[in-house]
Amino acid sequence: MDLSDPAPPFQVRTSGMVRNMPYHSTPGTKEGDIMLTVFLGGKGIYHNSKGNFRICRGMVGLVSPEDPGLLTTVPENPYVHLYCRFRGSYAVFLTKKILKARNRRFFEYENFAKIAEIIKRMGHRSPSDLPFEMGRRELLLAEALLVLSGNLQEASLKNISSSSLRYYLEGRISKPTDLAEMADHFSVSKATLCRQSRKCLGTTIQKYHEQIKMEWAKELLKFGLFPIKDVAKKLGYSDPLYFSRVFKEHSGKSPSEWMESSSTRGI
Repeated sequence: MDLSDPAPPFQVRTSGMVRNMPYHSTPGTKEGDIMLTVFLGGKGIYHNSKGNFRICRGMVGLVSPEDPGLLTTVPENPYVHLYCRFRGSYAVFLTKKILKARNRRFFEYENFAKIAEIIKRMGHRSPSDLPFEMGRRELLLAEALLVLSGNLQEASLKNISSSSLRYYLEGRISKPTDLAEMADHFSVSKATLCRQSRKCLGTTIQKYHEQIKMEWAKELLKFGLFPIKDVAKKLGYSDPLYFSRVFKEHSGKSPSEWMESSSTRGI
């Protein structure tokens, strides 16, 4: 967020409602704007490079300029949705926070009627230049985004699962366990991350990450393609002796003994 930006922190370009248009299609975003959409009825599909995503009543969409897509409706059941295209430094900041916590562009939202009511109060605004100062629509946009960001902790907790934790940790197999970075990724505090993760994993994050590293170590060592010090480095251990000690605690054998037994068994 650029606090030195002279433009207003919230800027609404367009707003309005689409109702019962069976062949209507809407670009996810234009001109670097963000599109906020609330679905009150009907069904639709959002298409972008990552695939097709079904849309239905009770969902909220936040589409940023990166990898824009196309929103279309099912002709036999046209949707009714409210929309707002916007930008602004703080609006972008809040949007990124919301998307990071939700981990998707379109999501079911229990209080969708509240967001719909806020956007409806904006009224219809045709495409135009961005405003140079905060007005009624900008204040309503701020309210909508603050409502959406109000339950991020709850949304993030829903995203913390054994599979999401393993996916995250496997992606950082060559790095030390960084709880602060991980908590930031899931948009929760370190204390909440550790508490929720222990419920999912039955152990601490550090021990679980270590377990994953040792699983990889066994695979790398059994083929004998890398010296032990290189295997240690690939798994984020700068000290090969410490790596060997941890490996023996997990496998009952030293790395060299594991390599020798794997070779003997013909694995």
